[in-house]
Amino acid sequence: MKPIRPKTVNRRHFYLEPEKILIIKQVLLGLFLFSIVSLFLAGVWYGTRVASLTIANVEAVDSETISANVVKAKVNDVLVGEYWHFVPKRFSWFYPEEEVVKKLEEIERIKDVRVEKVSGTELNVTFSEYLPYALWCNKENTDCYFVDEKGFAFGRAPDLAGESLVRYRKLGEEPQLRNSLMSESDFTKIKNFNHLLASSGWYVVEVEVDAVRDVFYLLGDGSEIRATLEADPNETFAYFDTLRKSEEFTHLSPGNFQYIDLRFGEKVYVNEENGLAVASSTDETVATEVTTSLQSEDVALAKKSIQSTSTLNVSDEEVVGIVSIDTAEMSTATTSQ
Repeated sequence: MKPIRPKTVNRRHFYLEPEKILIIKQVLLGLFLFSIVSLFLAGVWYGTRVASLTIANVEAVDSETISANVVKAKVNDVLVGEYWHFVPKRFSWFYPEEEVVKKLEEIERIKDVRVEKVSGTELNVTFSEYLPYALWCNKENTDCYFVDEKGFAFGRAPDLAGESLVRYRKLGEEPQLRNSLMSESDFTKIKNFNHLLASSGWYVVEVEVDAVRDVFYLLGDGSEIRATLEADPNETFAYFDTLRKSEEFTHLSPGNFQYIDLRFGEKVYVNEENGLAVASSTDETVATEVTTSLQSEDVALAKKSIQSTSTLNVSDEEVVGIVSIDTAEMSTATTSQ
């Protein structure tokens, strides 16, 4: 019996060109990457909309003039919308904190804004409020802004009558919202001088400052005191106080003189209705040491030597008297606020 031979099968061999193999690999890689990106985007889409990570509540407390509802509305306005039309701004991990703060700072009177994320669903807003210390007005007093204790203009003032707030003006400059009236150091000098005057019962209602830093203090009865920001306000007040207590000028009070000019150190000019008096020293200028406190403490005013002289000159039908500032008075004068 003859052995059975297996049938021979004709097998075909498929051969792929290298270019086709490369294309197939690229397609498979593209599908893989597309799947990964799709899964990632789907995860971000749903993950950023999870209720436990979505800001739904904003807390704030009313201040003296700023309503908490106004603050909440401002915050919620910023949280509307999405980043790149994809991630909600209410997603607590990436909420726009800086944008929220800038939006809140648009509210007049508000300052020191802080936004804190209490939880994944809640923000807490804290802030303080500018309090009016004075007014910054134009020359006609028709356009005024509230300024704080540092001279910062934080809000437009209504048409106010009376003298409860001192009105400030800068000659040649219009008041501007969110700007400083002047440097904080200069504003502090003026405030200190105002306080010293008030401690003597002389009350300032308007202050004008010019380009060369001369200051004009208008009193309630129309009289004016002139000074300069170049001098220490305590030293300037020492000259004023000594002059006021001298025998020749004890009669001075707001309303019975035109101005007292304190811009020239030891020479103090007093313009009264009947002429101009000048209090001065004929000696060489001497060092003056002045210390003061605005907390009801004694003020020590020391002067080395200022001699007494008197003379009478007549010029342009104006009587000018030159009198002295006694050094003994300067060394013992005290003030308190």
